[in-house]
Amino acid sequence: MLTVTQRRPLLAAGLALALALAPAALVTAGPAPADTKDKAASPAEKIKKQLDQTVSLEITEQPLTLALNQIREQTKINFVIDKFTIQQMGMDPEQMPVNVKLKDVKVRTALRSALSPYNLGYAIIGDTVLISTDDMAMHRQMKQRVSVELEKVDLTAALKQLSRETATNLMLDTRVGKEAKTEVSLQMEDVPLETAVRLVAEMAGLKPVKVGNVLFVTTKALANEMRNDPDLNQPGVNPGVMPGMPGMPGGPGMPGGVPAGRWPGRHRRAHRRGSGAGAGRRCSRRRQDG
Repeated sequence: MLTVTQRRPLLAAGLALALALAPAALVTAGPAPADTKDKAASPAEKIKKQLDQTVSLEITEQPLTLALNQIREQTKINFVIDKFTIQQMGMDPEQMPVNVKLKDVKVRTALRSALSPYNLGYAIIGDTVLISTDDMAMHRQMKQRVSVELEKVDLTAALKQLSRETATNLMLDTRVGKEAKTEVSLQMEDVPLETAVRLVAEMAGLKPVKVGNVLFVTTKALANEMRNDPDLNQPGVNPGVMPGMPGMPGGPGMPGGVPAGRWPGRHRRAHRRGSGAGAGRRCSRRRQDG
């Protein structure tokens, strides 16, 4: 028996807490029309299906918030804009013009076209689509809260169900045939999705590793090797480190940042010490006076 329940009230609370340190713009929509075929589908599954709708869009010089409203009106998808993270990248959703002209394309394609010029992405979290940076979107998706009830279910089926219920990319290494058939049992309430996957994998002697927006479950040796592979671990924005800090995008000496010599504090210290031609003239006058 396998039951995976997404805690929608807790998910909403989790999103609110995650964005509590800064305002997030919420683009709301009324409930989607009832579909008897989707009665057993999870909220995330329904959103995934909605993203496969075909739409035609013509948006000219509209701010991102209004562009998402237009998409919402056509698709009934709820979008949550991670305004805090986007502002930390030096952008404002109210001042980010969107220009797209598309005909008969999937909603996910239209969404990528609108977001890609700003290096933004999206992730399905419960019954919403979070708009943020790719790194932060995946971080939030993997940290979403779920409740899991597994009773002697083989690992392959468990991961497949978790992936389907949460609309996340969970992949089991096909080379671990014996471990894939391991029966796992787990009952947990309100835990991060990533934690649930890690525990289930551990029961079969395996380990998950992040590869892009995929959580890949493989042998522990290969997982450790992949973590140390520079080709698979391109530097990105750490969700716990904000842009504008030294060594981060927007920081001193980095693209989009202030010149290194003008970083607050450094400039003042340099000014107090004295530098350049002015300092040379002062030294010259001191020698002459002596």
